[in-house]
Amino acid sequence: MNRRCFLLAAACVAATAGLTGPVLGQGYPARPVTLVVPFAPGGGTDLLARLVSNKLETALGAPVVVDNRPGASGAVAGAYVKTQPADGYTLLFGTSSTNAISPVLHEDKMGDMLTGLDPVSMVANSALILVVPASSPITDLKGYVDASKARPLTYGTFGVGSTPHLLGTLLASRSGAETIHVPYKGSAPAVADVTGGHIDSAFLTVTALTASLDDGAMRGLAVAAPERLSQFPDIPTFAEEGYEDLDDAGWFGIFAPSGVPAEIRTQVSRAIQTVLDQPEAQEEFAKLGVTAQGSSPEELEKKRDASVALVRHILATTDIDISE
Repeated sequence: MNRRCFLLAAACVAATAGLTGPVLGQGYPARPVTLVVPFAPGGGTDLLARLVSNKLETALGAPVVVDNRPGASGAVAGAYVKTQPADGYTLLFGTSSTNAISPVLHEDKMGDMLTGLDPVSMVANSALILVVPASSPITDLKGYVDASKARPLTYGTFGVGSTPHLLGTLLASRSGAETIHVPYKGSAPAVADVTGGHIDSAFLTVTALTASLDDGAMRGLAVAAPERLSQFPDIPTFAEEGYEDLDDAGWFGIFAPSGVPAEIRTQVSRAIQTVLDQPEAQEEFAKLGVTAQGSSPEELEKKRDASVALVRHILATTDIDISE
């Protein structure tokens, strides 16, 4: 009898061995999930993360707690998440800056951000707009490039090594434009200087520029995004102007410690898509200057790898100066 029971138990184990993966995710999530944000409370990334976490609680069926861990361009948060158990209860709210750009620009300090973190889902795409003062005689991107060849044009961004700095350098390389990068510590002073006529142009986020574009203080020349923005439909994309590789303005995505079961990552990805399909969420995203965009873990991996490749291409083919 004991032998028969033993053989029956062994048969059951063998029969269910192939189901180990799905079984692991069946009880998930059984407790609160922590979403680690690599920036301080109150900023754009934090606001977006909190918007996602609030709505994700319902879609996922468990509390989602935001944990801000700023520092070292995202490396502090990334290092923390990488050391957490691979069970799906600690996730990183990453960005193209923290998980693609900075790790390449500062590979000696942040290169390990490209390893030890598995993609889960895209959350949103961001966009950048190249603008000039409303008083400028420049009315389109071709005029901007032509004007720069008569006199180098200054363009402001929110910092050295930022996405607009990278894309501004790429635009100059592609078009032959003569430009001078003017980095600021944030978008507000750049907006003030371009509207005040102290610099020729600025390359900034939609959120930073919306008020100035709405009141006519600035003129948009081109937008770095896959398609035109619904709030500014008259501003063409860089691709429409002949610069197809200037559409990767930035993105936000969820990452997990390496080793989280695929079915848990897929479950989170699907929950996020449920959130992003809500018209209310899409409207709230638009107010933050981003476009809701979900994905599978594999699609986020491709997106991250494409961003990494673009940054490496810019470093290899332009004279960009990322020293501060």
